[in-house]
Amino acid sequence: MPRPVVSALKVGNLIDKGQFGSVHEGIHPIHGPVAIKIFERLPTEIDKDWNQRKDDLLAEGQRLKDAEHERIVRVYDISHDAIEDKIYLVLEFCQNGSLKKSYSKGPSSFIAVRNWVADIALGLGCIHSRDLLHRDIKPANILIGSDGRAKLGDFGLVTDNIVLGYGSMKGYSDHIAIEVWSNRRTSIKSDIWALGMTVYRLLHGQTYYEELEPARNRVCYGGYANCLKWLPHIPKSWRSFVKKCMNDDPSKRFQNAQQVLSAVSTLPSEPEWSCNYSSKETIWHLHRNIRNYIVTHTVHSVRRHEWHAFSLPVSGSGKRRLLGKSESIIGKNKALKELEDFFRNFKK
Repeated sequence: MPRPVVSALKVGNLIDKGQFGSVHEGIHPIHGPVAIKIFERLPTEIDKDWNQRKDDLLAEGQRLKDAEHERIVRVYDISHDAIEDKIYLVLEFCQNGSLKKSYSKGPSSFIAVRNWVADIALGLGCIHSRDLLHRDIKPANILIGSDGRAKLGDFGLVTDNIVLGYGSMKGYSDHIAIEVWSNRRTSIKSDIWALGMTVYRLLHGQTYYEELEPARNRVCYGGYANCLKWLPHIPKSWRSFVKKCMNDDPSKRFQNAQQVLSAVSTLPSEPEWSCNYSSKETIWHLHRNIRNYIVTHTVHSVRRHEWHAFSLPVSGSGKRRLLGKSESIIGKNKALKELEDFFRNFKK
């Protein structure tokens, strides 16, 4: 068999490497700069399973080519190189990278997350309308296009019969809904669950999230969404949105991407606090008109916390105004409760 993909493409630098293969920069003779995902046989995969997966990849890849939407990373081609026994998936190249970068920097703003989720919902709606599933929604699989908007990528190429095997790997398994653990079937509702987890992670950032007990250790027992811990500036409406996405009962989640889009459009984006989280001290900033607003939460030890909120003039001339503080060194739960009350009642 000829090697049309290899002969037509120039495979360049490695972008990322996952459980199923690697992603490289590349040059396509027609489309110019592209991303090339190379699927290979897994070390533990027997002939029958690998041959079936190749067939699934090629068949679903052709369907993905037809799922063209401005909020989906475009699929240009998918082919099998019989000599090296690899699958080559040729994709639109998004030079701005993925939301993994934003996630690693810390909590994202409400307006940014709201815009990203709206874009993701549009892309999901297109995929689901073609009877496709994503199965791997997470920050690393949400790309930023040249227009600065989010695009869904790396979708549809994980089959139900291996989703739990894939899910045993760190990172993806935190995005597996409870019903997938129990009955090994993915659906539109499990994509929406994973979207909820993605929103939670983006709102809190990598450092905060990685300090929590891994979701993969708890989701299968039920009640996970109701046990989530939250940064205190995140309002009830955002928390309710995430919890609805991640409800244990699929019938009580948003039932489709359009419902997600409608719900996220009502979520507040103000006040737009920036948050710099660490386990020892979290600092929030808000700039409005002629004043800067600053809130600090200091952790002296597990049981010794304090917080302060104040404002300063932008110009440097004027008085510092105290807006609130803990009366003394207090416990963690009390500090978080007082901070939640402060952010909820804040008026600049």
